[in-house]
Amino acid sequence: MRQKAGPQKPAAEQVIKDIRLATRKHHSTEDKIRIVLEGLRGEDSIAALCRREGIAESLNYSWSKEFLEAGKKRLAGDTARAATSDEVKVLSRETRDLKEVVAEQALELRLLKKKHDRGWGRRGMRYPASEKLEIIRIVEQSHLPVKQTLDKLGIPRPTFYRWYNRFLSRGVDGLEDRHSAPSRVWNRIPDDVRERIIDMALEQTELSPRELAVRFTDTESYFVSEASVYRLLKVHDLITSPAFIVIKAGDEFKDKTTRPNLLWQTDFTYLKVIG
Repeated sequence: MRQKAGPQKPAAEQVIKDIRLATRKHHSTEDKIRIVLEGLRGEDSIAALCRREGIAESLNYSWSKEFLEAGKKRLAGDTARAATSDEVKVLSRETRDLKEVVAEQALELRLLKKKHDRGWGRRGMRYPASEKLEIIRIVEQSHLPVKQTLDKLGIPRPTFYRWYNRFLSRGVDGLEDRHSAPSRVWNRIPDDVRERIIDMALEQTELSPRELAVRFTDTESYFVSEASVYRLLKVHDLITSPAFIVIKAGDEFKDKTTRPNLLWQTDFTYLKVIG
């Protein structure tokens, strides 16, 4: 009897399926994304694209749907990695710390360059008002502590705060150097006393500066030195030339010595040399 050929057909189809499964091309994630993006661009038809890549159109539609759904979820924030997760917080903190370190290093380099170029920090150095203002602005804009910034610039903290207080109270003009001499001498003779000395000198012209100082101290109960009276009279052009007593030199002493080693001494105040 002749056997029926019916059961052989399913077996042949199964063999073909097995061959197709064994020889089917496996596409990587990058290939799938590339194919989906080419289909979205629309440069070629979906059918032409699928024939070129060797895939079914239904598979391409399936990849496109998954790609779009994943993008929608990502934009909606419905992901496994939320922005408030601990891992993201740690990474954000590390990134912030790293940025601060980089900023500090950059600022320190800039401060050191300023110090080197301007020669700041040398002992006994005097700074013009423009450089004082520049240092104040650098400290104000620096995110580092004031002490650390001033240490980099080589400026003592008391000096900086003295500049800063003068700047706050009087502005840029307060940064100009002030004269080191005191505004008033502690032992300066008051103006009213100086006028009384001048009046006495005009009334008693025969008195010398020494005699005038003694007379004023006795009568006015206010002590003034001979040097002060002399300077005051000289300023007002009240110093007169002394009356010179001309003594002609002799050939020998009038009072002769009577024994050996007898020394004679002559005192004089003014010595006038002629010739």
